[in-house]
Amino acid sequence: MAGARIGSLVRAAALAAVVVLGAATGGSARIDDTYESLRAEAFEAAQWAIASDAADALAKVSARFAQGDDAIGRLAEEREALITRRDRLEHEIERLYALDDEASRQRRETARAEYDQTLDRLRAVDTEIETRFPAYSELTSPQALTVVQTQRLLREEEGLLLVLVNPEAAYVWALTRDRVEWARSESLGQDEMAAAVARLRASLTTAAARGQPYIDPSLLQDQTDTAFDRAEAHRIYSELIAPVEDVFRGRSTLITVTSGDLSALPLALLPTEAPRGQDDSAADLAATPWLIDRYALAALPSVSSLTALRCHLVSDPALRSPGCPTGPAGPAPPRAAAGERIELVAFGAPVLAGHAVGAARGAPPAGELMGDGPLADVERLRALPALPGSRAELEALQSRYPRSLVRMGEAATETAVRQTDREALSRARFVVFSTHGLLAGSDQAEPGLVLTPPAVATAEDDGYLSASEAAELRLSADFVVLSACNTAASDGQPGGEGLSGLARAFFYAGARSLVVSHWEVSDAATTELMTRTFAALDDADIGERARALREGMRAVRDNPRWAHPAYWAPFTLVGEPG
Repeated sequence: MAGARIGSLVRAAALAAVVVLGAATGGSARIDDTYESLRAEAFEAAQWAIASDAADALAKVSARFAQGDDAIGRLAEEREALITRRDRLEHEIERLYALDDEASRQRRETARAEYDQTLDRLRAVDTEIETRFPAYSELTSPQALTVVQTQRLLREEEGLLLVLVNPEAAYVWALTRDRVEWARSESLGQDEMAAAVARLRASLTTAAARGQPYIDPSLLQDQTDTAFDRAEAHRIYSELIAPVEDVFRGRSTLITVTSGDLSALPLALLPTEAPRGQDDSAADLAATPWLIDRYALAALPSVSSLTALRCHLVSDPALRSPGCPTGPAGPAPPRAAAGERIELVAFGAPVLAGHAVGAARGAPPAGELMGDGPLADVERLRALPALPGSRAELEALQSRYPRSLVRMGEAATETAVRQTDREALSRARFVVFSTHGLLAGSDQAEPGLVLTPPAVATAEDDGYLSASEAAELRLSADFVVLSACNTAASDGQPGGEGLSGLARAFFYAGARSLVVSHWEVSDAATTELMTRTFAALDDADIGERARALREGMRAVRDNPRWAHPAYWAPFTLVGEPG
């Protein structure tokens, strides 16, 4: 797969260079005739280079629904569980090889035997799927969309921005239903983009500036001590968006698909004008025109995700996009019967013993909170800072939605999520987790969400909902909010594969849209942002997710102490914008 992606990336760059050459030289009639076809071919090639785990998850869950057979659903779920078990055992065996005592050798032999059995069963499941459901492979490996196919799936008020960051340049495509344009930025190739994103993230949190991926002391006092580099952020806007932005004239929603280090940066915080005043002035920050002021923003893990979201993951076949492929739609995703829908199911404010004053929703990497085996260390989890803002956030949502199920404190357990309230979660319109988020880290521990730790860790409940455990949930939610830190990517760091980790898990569980974060977040500011986002949803409707999040951001920015983008910009809507 890696080789295919690299080859596609190189092909995209080559095609792009031809287009640029033709445009720069004025071109002959023959070159002008091929300009559109080359641009369109490069658009497709770029998509192959930006494949992601989250896009794969969306494709798989939509394939289960489109196939229309419970048997394939069960086989697909077993296959995912086997893959998760295989990966866990690989990490366990690798860890045990570093230990040379007799007990570790015996555990290694046991793990190796289980690993071999898992591989055997995985091969058997793959064979059965290929034999009984040959179309499933095609559904789970979606092709890149053409320009025309993409335009047909877009709504009138929407534009789509695709950015491929290549070693020598960044390539940008802008599409609406009736227009397409593209541009190339030689000053923002892979290395330059990595440096620019690193500088911006360093000016968003002092923790990032110190190279620490978790709690930022400045957020504890709602007082950032690093000025936000608006000039660098405006440079990214000027190089990538401004050259093609005329295509989006009159559009109110912008869907973005980005790659590489750029995936670690919310585009909402790009200034659309050259900055004035001082970067450390709250008044000047408040007066800055940001991209989020111009568009409601939503990110997608791939362009082809539009097909999954608008053709298969819809509650009513009649609501499928007119641009969907012709042919039978297949059954809709499983939904609760009329009158049985639950407005909100939420978990958070776990019982933790750490200092709670002004806490940020960040924590060390997951590996630092794991025990000797695959389970979390409950004492280390319990020592994390308590989150009073999380409780306030959930209490406000509970008041807003009387027909809700909200688990806080002692009730916010992994047992509740995975067992007691599993059926209720499957019927929820909104799902919220308001707690600490843990990064994957470099030791292969999974990212996840902290819940109230039990007295003793067990496989069923160790106080930590990992990504693989979240993927086992079955959701029909229109809107899932991971109100925690670093829930956007696999390790929370620039340069990794964007929009994976927890995002992939919840997409696979059935979410159509997620709100995820790119760095550690202020407890108080996040409480305000989420409360106002849901208020905006109620004032409009569920079809206004991206606009609702924008209203939440504006509410935070209205407070002078939260004018810095570190407070209002960490969250991104991923998935269906409306």
